[in-house]
Amino acid sequence: MKLMILTILVISVLSPVFQDAWCQAGTPTDQVRKMLEGVMTIQTDPQFRGDESKNHRKTAIKKIIAENFHFDGMAKNALGLYWNEVGEVNRSEFRSIFQDLFQESYTRLVLDFLKKEKILYNKEENRQGQVLVRTVIQRVGEEIPVDYVLTPVEAKWLVNDVKIDGVSIVQNYQKSFSRVIKQESFEGLLRKMRLQQQVNEKAS
Repeated sequence: MKLMILTILVISVLSPVFQDAWCQAGTPTDQVRKMLEGVMTIQTDPQFRGDESKNHRKTAIKKIIAENFHFDGMAKNALGLYWNEVGEVNRSEFRSIFQDLFQESYTRLVLDFLKKEKILYNKEENRQGQVLVRTVIQRVGEEIPVDYVLTPVEAKWLVNDVKIDGVSIVQNYQKSFSRVIKQESFEGLLRKMRLQQQVNEKAS
């Protein structure tokens, strides 16, 4: 299951400040719980069941993802050491396409795998200005650990990474992107991402 989830995501994309944000935004666990409950409400709403309402569910879930993920930080971490080498214009395009592809792939993942499952919330862990929220998705015959790394951004907690059974989605992107850049070039990576974006747009 873990390998399937990570494969879907990667292929689809081919301090005082800390304390202040904590007080204003509520706890990171509250933010994650609100996000997941919002998603499951959309998924289980009787008005929007069936394939004919899938586009409605997709649009609503994309909105929740857009409001809860820190795409600037994720894009920078996913590009790793290359971030400072490619220039602002390239970074801007990469960030934009990365956000679009991530929203598309993560929305598809949510639509396929998160519906009426029970979610357990464990203790938060503070990690150098970020907070790790540990959850467990309980399904029939299995439990899937899913951890969310949140960072304070403008008085709100935003998700900066998701770890499925201990494996980081952002690190998987970083490995895939680095491999393409080494084999081809940064422009080669952008070209692949643009093509995937076009495929997604045609499929919508």
